[in-house]
Amino acid sequence: MPADKSKAIRRIAYDAEAQTLDVEFSSSKVYRYFDVPPTVYAWLERVRSKGRFVNRLIKDKYRFERVDEPSANGDVPTLLEALRKSLEPPPDED
Repeated sequence: MPADKSKAIRRIAYDAEAQTLDVEFSSSKVYRYFDVPPTVYAWLERVRSKGRFVNRLIKDKYRFERVDEPSANGDVPTLLEALRKSLEPPPDED
């Protein structure tokens, strides 16, 4: 979901089943926060300043990983590319 009128955040996405929150900042950096309760996401949806909310109540409170970092060879796979690769059958071994 686009972060309406946020200067700091471009997009947020929440997976209720996995309780993960993806935050794409205006700098194009994307972070995934783990074990974020649905109530926290519900508040995030309602607040006027999403950047301030993330800074005060999510950053440094939940375990996270950066999901847009380039791989060792410099390629940055898209989420769709990573999903496709994960679904490919293993190569046939003769």
